Amino acid sequence: MIVDEFIENPEPISGFSNPENNWPDYLGLLHLLLIKHGEKKYHMVGDPERAWKNICDLAEKLGLKWRIVTGTHAFDYQKQAISIPQNILDLFDNARNGQPVEELVIAKDDATLDKLGQPVFSHSNTGKILEYSDCCINWFDENKSIGWKEVYEFVMGRIENGQTEKEEEIAEMMAQYYESDYVKSSRKRIKKIVVNHIAESRNTMPFIFFQPCDACIGPSSPTRKLNDRYANFAKEKFPQLYQKIIDEGKKDAKAFE
Repeated sequence: MIVDEFIENPEPISGFSNPENNWPDYLGLLHLLLIKHGEKKYHMVGDPERAWKNICDLAEKLGLKWRIVTGTHAFDYQKQAISIPQNILDLFDNARNGQPVEELVIAKDDATLDKLGQPVFSHSNTGKILEYSDCCINWFDENKSIGWKEVYEFVMGRIENGQTEKEEEIAEMMAQYYESDYVKSSRKRIKKIVVNHIAESRNTMPFIFFQPCDACIGPSSPTRKLNDRYANFAKEKFPQLYQKIIDEGKKDAKAFE
């Protein structure tokens, strides 16, 4: 009854929720059901204003537990061929590493939530908590690191006549322009990811939330197998929800094309 009611009247329960498409919300429901049936351990939601109350209410109806987990932030950076000077990286490390951060986490029971302790909520560790494929976690981290390299080159190119700026000002400008449309190299890279990874995964792997890496776009990849496992669960136990996720995923893919 809970599933049927949600299918008929979906509510925003995801950081990806939007009024034009219910794919993120149907998929969010599925991932709660995966937890309820012991198919995965944790689910997290990014945007509190749009989603936290709704998904907490839904989790309680399904007999799941939720908790605002306090952890620490960490700055993930993989070294690039053109490296950012260490003194600049240190500024980001010092500003972010160890800073408290709160995340809404849903699990089957309190004991499972207790096992998290006070986790590090970096891109890589969050991916591990949510059971993403290791290769896709590394690929995502690599892309984020490339973004920092690109914005560093952009900022240094804006400094006229070789004038030396204070490292704090350089770091501030990097944070301001990171992955923005002003950075041409970032814009081109992100456009390629949107078409080749996000739109493609919505079409062919709509049962996962994360971006598949280059290798996982292909057949028989770890992420495709994970998608198929979630899909088979939905098809067997909740066929109407299964079809909704496929249909809404294809609709969402068109928005990225």
